[in-house]
Amino acid sequence: MSATSHTENDQQPDESALQELQGRWFESAGGLTNGAGTTNGRPVSDVATAEREEPKDLGLALRENLSLITRLPTPAREQLFDQFLATVSGQINGTITVSQSPVSQDLRQQNIDIFYKYIEYENSRNYEGMENLFHPTEFRSKTYFGNDPISPKAHTRMLLGLFRSFPDWFMVINEIVSADNEAVVGLITGRGTQYEEFAGRPPKDHQIAIPTLHAIKVRDGLIVEHRHINPFEDIFANQIMAPLTEDIMAVRAQQGFDSSMAQRAYEAAVAAGADPQKLTELKTLIDVKRRQCQVLLKGTLRRCAMIAPPGEIYCEHHQEHGYGIDGLE
Repeated sequence: MSATSHTENDQQPDESALQELQGRWFESAGGLTNGAGTTNGRPVSDVATAEREEPKDLGLALRENLSLITRLPTPAREQLFDQFLATVSGQINGTITVSQSPVSQDLRQQNIDIFYKYIEYENSRNYEGMENLFHPTEFRSKTYFGNDPISPKAHTRMLLGLFRSFPDWFMVINEIVSADNEAVVGLITGRGTQYEEFAGRPPKDHQIAIPTLHAIKVRDGLIVEHRHINPFEDIFANQIMAPLTEDIMAVRAQQGFDSSMAQRAYEAAVAAGADPQKLTELKTLIDVKRRQCQVLLKGTLRRCAMIAPPGEIYCEHHQEHGYGIDGLE
């Protein structure tokens, strides 16, 4: 062993120095670590101590450090960024720290009670009581009607059609999967016998049972969002439509138009200083599509793509010929 060789202890910085080094992307003392506990021949602990004792002008140090990062090899630069992201996300030593608001047990229980009340009203066919649970102007039934608010009556008319085809349909809440200050998710089994054609399915002579997850969001004691899915089928079977959207179910319900994405596109165009005429055209499209008819088509259970007149919730055709799956047309 040569006289200049380090001992094993010299090659490893002490724990406090190592922690400080790991929390830094770089050293602003003018050099890089050589991977053996030294920086430009100086022990890491000495560099860290020197920097604490001799602070630089922050603006100058920042420019030097940013310049240093750009000169790093690509793998080293990516490693530093990965380390930073892991640090700020709380992903340290294999653990993830999630920060969230404390849950009010009273509010949580209130939301669970509203969830049970909603299912109770469906089972008893209490449509008026159900509509009173929904927010009058901000209620979204995402599974069937998409991202935009609908009239509570549009949702109950849809259920009229379901219960016309399945008059004995009854749901049992098996489990409250999750509940907090804002939302409740429950595992539910629905059972019923189909007596009429429904969504292209011929009547059956036996009862069926379908497990579903129902989820509601509550604001000020009123339901502002409802959706349900059957997560127990092939998860890849129905994901081919609009694969880049955040909410596949809602976009499918809106016949492929994504109002949320359109709104974000409009806001981005405004921020980018787009041509005013183009902005007007995009804004008009968004406003018009928000008047999409609030009828579910009997054969597909998809929202009618026609536009309702101003102030109406149904298109002219469905005002004259009935309201979709409720059996009036």
